[in-house]
Amino acid sequence: MKLSELITNLDTKEINGDLNLNIKGIYHDSRKIKRDFLFICIKGFTFDGHNFIDEAIKRGAVALMVEKEIPPRPGITIIKVDDSRKALAILANQFYGFPSRKLKLIGVTGTNGKTTITYMLRAILQGAGYKTGLLGTAQNIIANDINSSHMTTMESIDLQKTLKEMVKQKTDYVVMEASSHALQLSRVEGCDFDIAIFTNISKEHFEIHKNFSNYLEAKKKLFLNLNKNKKETSEKYAVINVDEEHSKDFIDCNKVNLITYGIEKEAEVRARNIKIDLKNSSFIVETPIGNTEIFLNFSGRYNIYNTLAAIATAITQDIPLSIISRAFSKFYGAPGRYKLLEYGQNYTIVIDFAHNYHGLRNILGNLRNFTLHKIITVFGHSGDKYNKVRVTIGEVIGTYSDYVVITADNPKSEDPLKIAQEIERGVKKTDKDYIIITDRVKAIKHALEKAEEGDIVLIAGKGPENEQIYHNRVIHHNDEEVVKNILTGR
Repeated sequence: MKLSELITNLDTKEINGDLNLNIKGIYHDSRKIKRDFLFICIKGFTFDGHNFIDEAIKRGAVALMVEKEIPPRPGITIIKVDDSRKALAILANQFYGFPSRKLKLIGVTGTNGKTTITYMLRAILQGAGYKTGLLGTAQNIIANDINSSHMTTMESIDLQKTLKEMVKQKTDYVVMEASSHALQLSRVEGCDFDIAIFTNISKEHFEIHKNFSNYLEAKKKLFLNLNKNKKETSEKYAVINVDEEHSKDFIDCNKVNLITYGIEKEAEVRARNIKIDLKNSSFIVETPIGNTEIFLNFSGRYNIYNTLAAIATAITQDIPLSIISRAFSKFYGAPGRYKLLEYGQNYTIVIDFAHNYHGLRNILGNLRNFTLHKIITVFGHSGDKYNKVRVTIGEVIGTYSDYVVITADNPKSEDPLKIAQEIERGVKKTDKDYIIITDRVKAIKHALEKAEEGDIVLIAGKGPENEQIYHNRVIHHNDEEVVKNILTGR
């Protein structure tokens, strides 16, 4: 694509050089630059792309997009913009031909529930005969290709490339998680969503957003984008959990069709006659197109909310309740979410991705309903995160557990013991017994040895993850594999 055509929709501050260049690719990482590429210089949290300009030119970059004043480079076109991250997203859409306009795109945002809802929707849409892609925290699924994901929402250039591949594969729907981080950093800028779903919100991710107000505003961007993109707004929907305290913020900023879901308050899609045990759930769902009974192969009131979100979304697409109900009867959950492990032990083991106080309160509160015996929780908070929530997390775990094993979970650049001690401060407030074992394998082994008949062991935080990230190394680690190896004597 000619550089002049590529920057058609871009607000530029200054251009120096030839715009008649033929650009064969765009990227923001100098290590992936090739001949005739445009290098986008992004100032990130750790690295500043402006410091890698010479490397990008050596690898073949013929044009640069910058935010800062830089010295001229002979034969290199330099384009200056105010926000190179946003520019990357705009260019990515242009370069790959605005692929989201050729797909039905569903975005899910909220502190918890995003992954589960995307998998629920994929199951329903496939049950209705639609070819459905999925992008999120656990996996990226394109046609029959399933790949592990390394972030909730990928960078804009990778996202647009992936969406174009989905168009090529004749995909009907794409369900994707839209994290607050991605919304704040313009990763989904230019994505033309058909449906936006709001699940819930709690005081998290302040390492990025600094305060709750900024976090809330970032989440709202998904709904504000619904109002302004190219597709016909009369066919778009906002799907909102009315039981959430801040639901009105999302309703008020919405200018497309609205459908609400909930349990406590009046909603268009609402659950009645809820029954939950340790393994399963059921309820009657009331909807504008009728009522039906839903059976779930997993537990938790919070999962009822996730199910309602998926049902509300599905009925906006004219999918019958019979297909929706049948899809749930065959659906066994998203990877690493509320997974029961059975190796002949006389106690219950649950693996779950819950990694913030809101999610931990949900799952532990649910488990508390199903045992008169002990709940033993294994947990460690990720490094390089907002550390002020660790005391709250410790307090939540201590409140609902009888014994806590504080361990490590991707400590990254932080000292695992220091993270554990911050969680410990919260556990201490509850006067519950606990131990710190920063080696996660040893921590899990200790919890299993501590468990007695009728107890529940919750191993939380990592879910389906396959690695443990330290400041100087990455090692293979999967909680389920560890449990299997311990209990089968491997």
